[in-house]
Amino acid sequence: MNTSSNTYPPPWDLEGEGFIFPFWVNKKKVFDWMNEQERKDFVGGLGAIILVNYKSSNVGPYYELLFIPGDFKHRGENYKKITKIYVSSQLSLQEGRKNWAIPKELAEFEWKNEGDLTFVKAWNQAGDLSVKISKYFISFPVSTAFLPFTLLQNLDGLLLKTKFIGKGMGKLSSVEVWSTQGNFFPNLNEVAKLRLPSIQVSPFSLVFPTPIKVPI
Repeated sequence: MNTSSNTYPPPWDLEGEGFIFPFWVNKKKVFDWMNEQERKDFVGGLGAIILVNYKSSNVGPYYELLFIPGDFKHRGENYKKITKIYVSSQLSLQEGRKNWAIPKELAEFEWKNEGDLTFVKAWNQAGDLSVKISKYFISFPVSTAFLPFTLLQNLDGLLLKTKFIGKGMGKLSSVEVWSTQGNFFPNLNEVAKLRLPSIQVSPFSLVFPTPIKVPI
């Protein structure tokens, strides 16, 4: 992909903290968060909701909330796909769309760490999400080498494949409160057929490389 005209081309180096909420998907509950083509390509499987506080990146610090409903098939291969994503930065929004065809939208965020609890709220005119998360003490290393997956994103006529690289320190976590209002974001309790243990990753480092353009 030619990114020479982009203000902040890939690769990006990012650092921060975040939470991963993995689940086995309830197919009937995720179609509202897909377009028609995505519904046709959808396979199911393991999905995730991810909350991130990027403390540093190529475009400065920002917050992010994203939804990966599971696997999608393209030309005989399975890929992950972000179908809903919010960021707190207009610069991250515009560059993420140009660099990786990620359909970022803008939202306001609040993120508070109080001891072993984290409170996060995200909202815009469509509604809001409120989450309260508790963390456990035992730390362990995490890496995309153990959980590799490739994103395939389609936006504005571009189909881009990206395999990112990351590592950090994880802790098991538990969702104490998960509340959604309006048509803002999927409810974890509805889209998950089976919820898996949630993980806090703090700190982490992540590299988003130059994507590969894929034939549509």
